[in-house]
Amino acid sequence: MKTLVVGIGSTILTDDGVGVVAAREIQRQLSADRIDVLELGTAGIALLDYIGGYQRVILLDAMVTGAPPGTVHQLTGEAFTKSAHLGSAHEADLPTVLALGQRLFPGKMPHEVVVIGIEAQELTEFSETLTPAVAAALPAVVSAVESLLDGC
Repeated sequence: MKTLVVGIGSTILTDDGVGVVAAREIQRQLSADRIDVLELGTAGIALLDYIGGYQRVILLDAMVTGAPPGTVHQLTGEAFTKSAHLGSAHEADLPTVLALGQRLFPGKMPHEVVVIGIEAQELTEFSETLTPAVAAALPAVVSAVESLLDGC
């Protein structure tokens, strides 16, 4: 199954960059013949420029749900709206973007979209370093992506 992994976030805002950091780690650890990897600041309407032609898209992003920092969530469907970027007030949210893509590009949008969200501890402080709890979650994120790839 042709899969795109998209890391989302800003690497200068502490844990906000965990999606991008995780994508880099996945690219380093997993075989390029199994996946394509992309880094984006947000997952707004511009996402449509990248996801066409893939059967599956895995989005990696920071989340704030109240769970302990570093908790790894796996989401599908309407649960996407809890992400810090996938539901930004400045962009269309992920369900809207996907619905628009289905209307504009029927048959070319992914059949499966999964969000792997990592519970953030700090999203507003300027730092290029993840908090320890969030950094410790990176192996679990890589493992979650591997499990999804092994499941196809």
